Amino acid sequence: MTNTKTQETIDELDALTDVEDHLQFAANIIEREEIYTALKSEIDFQINQIQKRRGDPNLYLAVIGEFSSGKSTFINALLRDDLLKTSVLPTTAAATKLRYGSCLQVEVQLGGIRPGIVKTRVDSQQITVPWLPGVDGIDNREFIHVLTAKDEVAKDVKQLTITHPAPFLANSIVIIDTPGTNATSALHGEVTRKVIANEADVAIIIIPATIPLSQSLASFLGDALRLFLHRCVFVVTRMDQIRQREQSDMLNNLRSRLVEQLSIEPPILYSCSAQVVMDDITGAEPIPPELLVWKERFEQLEKLLINRLCRERLLAISENVLRLLTRLFEQLEGSLRSHWENYQHRQEAIEREIIPDLALFTAEQQLLCQRMLDDAISTTIAKSGQCVEKYRDKTISKIYNAIFNAEDLQALENVVKNEAESILKTAQDELQQELQNKIKKISQAAIAASREFDSKFVEVYSRLQTLGGGFEIQKTMHDGVQLNTSDVFTSMQSLQEQMDTKDGFVAVGGIATGIAIGTAILPVVGTVIGGLVGFIVSGGIMGASLEKRKQQLWDKLGPSLDSHFNSVKGKTQDEIQTYARSVSNFLKQHINQYMAQYKATVEGISQVQETELQRLINLQTTMQADLQEIDRRRKSLSAKQQRLAAIEGK
Repeated sequence: MTNTKTQETIDELDALTDVEDHLQFAANIIEREEIYTALKSEIDFQINQIQKRRGDPNLYLAVIGEFSSGKSTFINALLRDDLLKTSVLPTTAAATKLRYGSCLQVEVQLGGIRPGIVKTRVDSQQITVPWLPGVDGIDNREFIHVLTAKDEVAKDVKQLTITHPAPFLANSIVIIDTPGTNATSALHGEVTRKVIANEADVAIIIIPATIPLSQSLASFLGDALRLFLHRCVFVVTRMDQIRQREQSDMLNNLRSRLVEQLSIEPPILYSCSAQVVMDDITGAEPIPPELLVWKERFEQLEKLLINRLCRERLLAISENVLRLLTRLFEQLEGSLRSHWENYQHRQEAIEREIIPDLALFTAEQQLLCQRMLDDAISTTIAKSGQCVEKYRDKTISKIYNAIFNAEDLQALENVVKNEAESILKTAQDELQQELQNKIKKISQAAIAASREFDSKFVEVYSRLQTLGGGFEIQKTMHDGVQLNTSDVFTSMQSLQEQMDTKDGFVAVGGIATGIAIGTAILPVVGTVIGGLVGFIVSGGIMGASLEKRKQQLWDKLGPSLDSHFNSVKGKTQDEIQTYARSVSNFLKQHINQYMAQYKATVEGISQVQETELQRLINLQTTMQADLQEIDRRRKSLSAKQQRLAAIEGK
């Protein structure tokens, strides 16, 4: 068992490494919200593994070697028992642990089609597992041979633990027999690497003297175990098979190759012959006197391994802590860099996508929309004037012809009382319909201008939305606009009232789209002609002929009709201008509304960025302090590791 002096050394080394303080520091770091969940899990797992290792008093000795290298023979020699079956073929990919126990006992975890755990009883002499080939009434030793050397069973072994009463194991030592390193399956090498990285305090690299450092072994050590070679002891076995005069040259050559190929300087080499030890135990072969020296050297090697394990245990734990702190340092540094890069990329994107001069952009869009609207307004005014003139000429011509085509006084009276009104009513309906179609051009131009603006706005805003914009674009001037042309022909007084109260504008979809045009055609005609009817009937022009009466009637009515149509033309154009101004104002309001929302969105994004910037500044301050503390701890731990390496035990 580990003696008191050795335990005191372990306690001193433990205090020297400050492991608990480092682990607590790492645990505090990963509790912060800015640490990624994946990193929290990774670091927390490492902390638990280190804590678990610190609480485990055992010393773990891994044995590494290629198949047919003498690895099993070496372990049997440590146990002083021909326990493990030697094999030249790859078998289990699981590591086998041998720990101290008062008697031989086996516990195996199996996978495959019948997964589970099989544990032999202490008093068990006959073991039977129906679903395992060859396990029918066998003892513990035979069971171990089946599990480690029978391929059809060994391939399903996930974990194997053997308790054994060997005095070597009684020193709280656990031997870990790793899979052969020259297996074709990459899983074998990975299992070995994990054992050395996470469990072993010391690893023995078995090198047969007959094949000193094969290329496959050198490649495995250089690739998978390079970080852990300082915790490896190189044991050259089968020295009894090398002539004595050649042994020194062989060992020197091996040292040179270890330096050259693996950069190990100086490499620690121990030479032995495990087979001589086993022959002495079994008595199967007589040992020549000149080989008995290898029995003594093996006993010395055992003592060296025990002392090395006591010292390396704390070094291994210290290295795990150092790796943890290094990983934490890298991740914190990477996390901080990632946060800043994300912020800077977002800031660049915002600066790239935001309209640089919002007022200028707004003015430009309003000007473009107004130009589209102005073209429609000027065209509509010109065509509406032409339309009124056309109906004036047409209407006056019809009334004139009706008057001068009257054949008698009664027919003339009928023209004045009935036919003229009918002509005017027809003209009114036709003029109303044509003016309505022409005035629609203004609404259509307004809608087109709105759509043109919306398309430009959507193009600009859609890029902003990807950066955090938050409002939907409302198509307030699109389809569904209607033109209200009821009561186009009303009295001048009614027109003025409607202009004052704006009853002539109907809001549809957010824009004024109606127009009321007031005229006084019918009232004037009724007044003028009504008076003339009485004049004609009463014979107001005594003795006048029918033709003269027609002329007198036209002389009174013609100028009134002409004047009145001119008034209709003027008022129509005035109303179009009034309507156009309302449409123009709405377009400006429409653009301003979106620009205000755009500005609010930009301000919101900027505020988020300002908040994020302040958070990053605070985070940077905290992380920089953490990084400095981690770096201090790493340097301190490295220095203490050098101190630990110099301690050989007290």
